[in-house]
Amino acid sequence: MNKLTLKKQEFTEENMKKRIYLVVSVLLITALLFAGCSKDAAPATPVEQGSNSEASNDGKVYEMKISHITTEIDPLHIGYEYLNDILTERTNGRIKVTIYGNKQLANSDREQAEMVQNGLAQLGTTPAFTLGAMSKDLNEWFIYDYPYLMPDSETLYKFTDGEIGDELRAEAEEKLGVKVYPGFLIGWVKISSNSKPIVEPEDVKGLKIRTTSSDMYIEFVKAMGASPTPVNYGELFTALQQGTVNGMMTTTSLYESDRFYEVQEYMGAIDPFTIFHIPLVNGEFYNSLPDDLKTIFDECMYEYIEKMRELEDEKEITSKKAMVEFGMELNEYTPEQKQKWIDLGLQVSDKMSHIAGEEFVQRAKEFLSK
Repeated sequence: MNKLTLKKQEFTEENMKKRIYLVVSVLLITALLFAGCSKDAAPATPVEQGSNSEASNDGKVYEMKISHITTEIDPLHIGYEYLNDILTERTNGRIKVTIYGNKQLANSDREQAEMVQNGLAQLGTTPAFTLGAMSKDLNEWFIYDYPYLMPDSETLYKFTDGEIGDELRAEAEEKLGVKVYPGFLIGWVKISSNSKPIVEPEDVKGLKIRTTSSDMYIEFVKAMGASPTPVNYGELFTALQQGTVNGMMTTTSLYESDRFYEVQEYMGAIDPFTIFHIPLVNGEFYNSLPDDLKTIFDECMYEYIEKMRELEDEKEITSKKAMVEFGMELNEYTPEQKQKWIDLGLQVSDKMSHIAGEEFVQRAKEFLSK
């Protein structure tokens, strides 16, 4: 049983205690009313039929805007719809959710994170590398970008749900003034081009490859002999159409949902790291919730995160099939071919150990080796 499941159980047990307390309180009050009733006594306020015992409606509605930059077929949007459903049901509509997707409010992950921080949106997810770039004291968040440090989702979630992940979230909350929840991957990073198949690192040499602003991404592309070119995600499709960049790196599901297969012909399943998304909630909004809604909100967030992890694992498989169906040439490597990419990535990890801090990187490696 992982730590995320344990945390969800803790919230469930707390709710159960509250329900028992509520039932006992109602019985005691009822007994007192019967014992002291008289003809002049004021009638008791009736309980509304069909009300949810988890959250008694006091009439106040808390508005929550959710922002994301993907399309409606992407798991990010589907996950938010799921969260909306369970929040609406379990709070009796006391938290009203409006989802703004497809770059309606923000054109980049950084812009979206800052909107949540400033209260222009109440919930959004952002990559770990974006979180790390929001404060000079959060460099340890770049640990998720170290090539081939975390080889699969099980290892990744073991790390983020463990004590080190707890420490990272607590520090981010303190520095940014937001509520931070455990994250989920949105797929494994692939590399693509519109010029030739990508089998070995040498095949990328000389190409202009779009990267994020992450120093690790940039150094990894440099090590291939290519030119790293940061481009805002919202401008990437046009940049590929116009030849501003020849290739790109992002996750498989985003190739499908944002139709990059229309402007890229060749894909390599190098899978050095994931884009690891962290849910952020505006601190003022979260702190404004009464205790009963905080409990329900936390429960729903952990359930939403579990759902996202399932959706993204499934999407990784179906998106690779979709790329082939849409005409992309997908190279998945033999162990010998993959080892060339791994060796290159590990060299970059060693060279860039100062980014997250040498002591912290060593601590992460020791944790992951257990």
